[in-house]
Amino acid sequence: MPVKIKRVYDEPENADGLRVLVDRLWPRGLAKGKARVDLWAKEVAPSGELRNWFAHRKDRWEDFQRQYRAELADNAALDEICAKSGKDTVTLLYAARDECINHAWVLAAVIAERSGRHAETDQPDEGAVEVSSPPCFLHELDPAWLGTESRDDSGKPADPEADEQPSHKKTGRPE
Repeated sequence: MPVKIKRVYDEPENADGLRVLVDRLWPRGLAKGKARVDLWAKEVAPSGELRNWFAHRKDRWEDFQRQYRAELADNAALDEICAKSGKDTVTLLYAARDECINHAWVLAAVIAERSGRHAETDQPDEGAVEVSSPPCFLHELDPAWLGTESRDDSGKPADPEADEQPSHKKTGRPE
């Protein structure tokens, strides 16, 4: 079964399966009844020291992942989540604002590894980590695919140097 990742502030869905909050602290401004959390697994969250050091800084992301994986190495609470993820869909809930750089991604990868699955499988029913926030990777996509690349009247990519110069046609102002 898949391991999903979702912000705890997002609306609960039946497809979430077992909803596991993986933060050490309860999310601000969220009533426990509205969150619909089935399990609060504080023990699998990064230590307070690691969380404070990381502070969601992109330049510390790689070191954070390494240190967090070390903390998870002998974590009994993680073993429980891994066992449940083999039977049912598990949705890891987190409160961080950054949907791309947070501990839930590392945790989902570790669960997939421990459960004997690959986190990037093409088959979502075989234990893939499902991305619930696709905008995270938009910066890595080809601008032509996104439709943000400038094109001339023939549909070919426009001259990049021309893009840097102001144009009345782009702004919609009359010439």
